[in-house]
Amino acid sequence: MLWYMYSLPTSLSLVGLYLCIKWLISRGIEPKQILLFMSGFACLGFLGAAAPSLSAVVRSSQFSGFLAAAPFAGVFAAIGHWADFEAIKRAPNPGFATALRNSSILPVTVFSVFLFGSAFHLLKLAGAGLILAGVVALVVEKKAVADARDTGRAVGKRWIVLALVAMASYTLMVFGIKEATLLGFSAPEICLLVYIVNFVFFGAVCRKTVRAFLRDKAKRRLFVPVTLVCALFAVAANLLNVKGLELAPNPGYHEAIRSTNLLFITLLAIPLFSASLDRQKMVGVVVIVAGMILLVV
Repeated sequence: MLWYMYSLPTSLSLVGLYLCIKWLISRGIEPKQILLFMSGFACLGFLGAAAPSLSAVVRSSQFSGFLAAAPFAGVFAAIGHWADFEAIKRAPNPGFATALRNSSILPVTVFSVFLFGSAFHLLKLAGAGLILAGVVALVVEKKAVADARDTGRAVGKRWIVLALVAMASYTLMVFGIKEATLLGFSAPEICLLVYIVNFVFFGAVCRKTVRAFLRDKAKRRLFVPVTLVCALFAVAANLLNVKGLELAPNPGYHEAIRSTNLLFITLLAIPLFSASLDRQKMVGVVVIVAGMILLVV
């Protein structure tokens, strides 16, 4: 299959994951608790998919390299998820943090040329840049731009540091996953190790609150089934993501297409949340589509 046949379904799976997480957060569930249980459920899914090949993984001559690359990706995935949610929570407008985080497309595209010998074409880079510009147009609100100075003074600038940490972490996560694919390991094997690290990380973050949360029966009845759905979307998105990173001529091209989930979320918000498309967002939609065309032709 062509690489973007994995990138587009990755984007769509992330839409489902985002909507489920947003629904849980709107009902008072902490993002770190969602990520903990989602990681645990997803680990079971990846374990089931990877089980037939685990003995071959351990016997592989590349096993030591795999034990370096996949946990490396897992550590930075966990840090990226945590920093991303914290930046979105603290920013004057969530769109600012989202736009900054998504700029990881550019360093991934450029540094992959030197690290992995990936393809590099100015036209493709322009396509990735257009997608990033379109994402910025979708997520940054005009009113927030006008009010950013005053609000920024009130909330401080820590969100900028957190958004930059998320951007750098997601960039390094991609490099770790790409290296694991070059060593010859499959998507389920890589995702299993990445998500084990995520589960341990968020278990440590939530260690003081998880027992009290589990004792709340009302929250548990609401939380468990939706988190299982989150995990299903996460399993699908991550398996497709690894294949897309493996097959794309440059991991940055896949990352750019993957980030178009914000386009689909924007369009779905119209019927689901009675949102509207102003001129800025319409331009963003057109620019993203143009960028996608440049990347896949």
